[in-house]
Amino acid sequence: MRNAPLALFLAAVMLATPAHAGPPAGAPLRTISAAEAMPGVRDYGFLWWADGWRGRSPQGQRVVCVRTGHYGLAIDVEHMKVLHFGPIDAEKAVSAAVAEDNAAVFALPPAELRITIRIGDTKYRCVGVDFKGAGDLDYPVRLIESGSVFQRFDIQRLIFEDEKKNRLDVDARLEVVAWPHEVGFLLDTTPRHDFKAKSSSVGLFLAGPAITGPTHSTESLSIKPTWESGETDLEMVEENIDGRIVGPAWPEVTATRADGHPAPAPFLARWRGHCVCIALPTESWNAARDFDHLERVKLKVTNPTDSLAVVPLRFTKDESFEGVTGMCPMIRDRDGFPTGIPVQVSKNWHQAAGRTLLNQGPWFHGSSLLRMPPRSQLELEFALTYARWGGVPGASQAQLCLIGWGVNQRWDQNAIGSWGEAICYDADVCLNRSMIDDVRPLMVWAMSQNRAKWSWTNNVGGGDFLVYEDGSGQHQYLSRMRANYTRPGPNLTEATYAGITPDGRIAARITVGTPRTDDVNRSYHRFRYDVLAPTPFRRLAFYQLGADNYNDHQFNLLARGNAGGLIEEWTPVQGGKRYSRPAIPCAGEAPWFSLHKAVSGDKKGGAWANRALVVRHWKARLGGRDVPAPVAAVYGTDNGVPSASVELVPPPGLTELKPGDFVEGQVDFVVIPMSADDYYGPNEPLRAALRTGGDTWKMALREAVGNHLNVQATRGQVVRRVAPVEVAVDERGGAAVAIRGGLGYVPLTFTGLKSYRGVELWRDDGDGRGARLVDQSVHGRDFWQSRFDPASHTWSLTYNLPLDAPDTPPKVVRLDLRPGTAP
Repeated sequence: MRNAPLALFLAAVMLATPAHAGPPAGAPLRTISAAEAMPGVRDYGFLWWADGWRGRSPQGQRVVCVRTGHYGLAIDVEHMKVLHFGPIDAEKAVSAAVAEDNAAVFALPPAELRITIRIGDTKYRCVGVDFKGAGDLDYPVRLIESGSVFQRFDIQRLIFEDEKKNRLDVDARLEVVAWPHEVGFLLDTTPRHDFKAKSSSVGLFLAGPAITGPTHSTESLSIKPTWESGETDLEMVEENIDGRIVGPAWPEVTATRADGHPAPAPFLARWRGHCVCIALPTESWNAARDFDHLERVKLKVTNPTDSLAVVPLRFTKDESFEGVTGMCPMIRDRDGFPTGIPVQVSKNWHQAAGRTLLNQGPWFHGSSLLRMPPRSQLELEFALTYARWGGVPGASQAQLCLIGWGVNQRWDQNAIGSWGEAICYDADVCLNRSMIDDVRPLMVWAMSQNRAKWSWTNNVGGGDFLVYEDGSGQHQYLSRMRANYTRPGPNLTEATYAGITPDGRIAARITVGTPRTDDVNRSYHRFRYDVLAPTPFRRLAFYQLGADNYNDHQFNLLARGNAGGLIEEWTPVQGGKRYSRPAIPCAGEAPWFSLHKAVSGDKKGGAWANRALVVRHWKARLGGRDVPAPVAAVYGTDNGVPSASVELVPPPGLTELKPGDFVEGQVDFVVIPMSADDYYGPNEPLRAALRTGGDTWKMALREAVGNHLNVQATRGQVVRRVAPVEVAVDERGGAAVAIRGGLGYVPLTFTGLKSYRGVELWRDDGDGRGARLVDQSVHGRDFWQSRFDPASHTWSLTYNLPLDAPDTPPKVVRLDLRPGTAP
């Protein structure tokens, strides 16, 4: 890494702080509960390409946008112009904002962003960005962190020219950091050689009709007469456009380790905006032995001021550490109850061979936000789990920074446990493969010749969502893709990607999730496509298992069926880039496809895996007619090796969609070990099934039937009957549910609760022992997950219940969520 460059920072606070009378000045501090410090309905953010990563605006611009509940920002990243910037007055919940068009941001006025460097009497101004010759590692616009509350990206290779178009020989970048209430701009400049002049200066200036308060350029900052390559003598300077959030007394945060050992002191960082950074201790964690390791830091947050304080928090690890693939953070209260305060997960483990790149891995950053009432104090606990949560491999989803790998755009990574990836998502298909990417089996022999456990397993990806070639045969990748991370884990992950095709004809909303479990890697994929205009097409697929550009997975047999059993098995045609089976009706309950007798494609060794697809939900109107059952097709792919993919497609003969058409569905993507010998995990029913049905279609049938749930509620209301099951509590805050079926650990979420604590879950297996309290805890209250919804000001609690049983038919398990005795 080069020496720290010359840096300037400009922060613009856009917070619309509600009136809050608060206690009288000088009143004693009031101890509050975590429920009183929850983020508000506007406390969210998105970062996206306005016209998709591949696309341009009608004016030919490449535009990156930030939108929070408080403000919007759009930057032309080629010409370094702020096209739109200002507050957003209308309140909109995050669930609606994720799918809105660009109008909320594009309706804002422009702003002037002026970046200058003066060497002696010559002034150079930033006129754009040099995209020419940039490789994947150096792609100029780099997404560093993005999630529910914090967005961070930079624009490298800035071009500076004087009035005569002479370029300045300098490396420079602009970094943009955005909390829901505040956005900041950081300028880094490093000369490539020494410049000698009587004086030099650097300027960063922002002005516009939406910006209030004092503004001025920082161009008066002087540099030594000789500006040397790698100059480091000027500290970061901040200029506040509107200082409503920054007062003489900032909230105070103290941190101590739960085990009594001293913790690194948190520090108030005027680094990239105003936030409290807590440097987490470096733990000694062994991925192969210490499965139940839980890192805990106790926090005390105090707001001594007489006004509401918005407190952004950042929990950081910025050095090499174990468990980066599956770590999952949360904030609990002083009694250990998960509060539902969101913690965004951004991380990076990539390192470029032979190079040191700014913001390459390894690092972990957990970002969160509190709203502290006037003169209040609060005790919390930050908890970081790795391999297991409540004794079961936990699920996690994170934004994985690609700096050090290349292309540098959004990439999301899910894990079960902390032994490698489970599945990855490339929402913008920035790596030119597919939306569903690296997929790996759970708890089978690792990628090695020595039958290693607890490590990365072989990659058997990928898959895709909407595959749409328009009437001229042009592939229409989804654009304007925003990501809403609603559940990072550890019981259930959930993220929604929403966008539209570049021609504006089909809107898409895609929700992905991974459950905590101990048997197989299964992913829940829900999708909704809405047709907005007449849409002729040459090719259309609503879902793919195996993708056109990501299917280097060969297999010898393909079978299909439903909950009633096998319908047919055959050897598929592989390769050719054409349909061998163009229209397969999928009648009956739980239609499924099995891709088995897989052929290992990895010379490193280790276990390979089979794949299965199960359709759990389907509802559609296509060509103006209801389509009550899905239609499938088999397509021959040539992605390195000839293979085949299974697709969900329109009915035969349909060549154009009509406005008002839609498709709504859920697919389970399941990765199945090939033999009992390959699987070393603890789930005995899975092992027994593999002994008799391994490497056959019987394992896909088992998955289809076993997780074909029957869910009934006698108190509360069933919102979703397929996994992940969702039940709304009744007016008293309880629910009673009967579930028949289930494999592994089935996720069950109770919604609409008025508090994140004060309830218990009881279970009756009908075996004569009566109801028993569900308690999977290892460290105390460490087996469920909480989520807060600021729009309704309610909580949801998610549990994972082991429902594997040898009974045929499966027994009924009765669950009762009732008031608990815990404080």
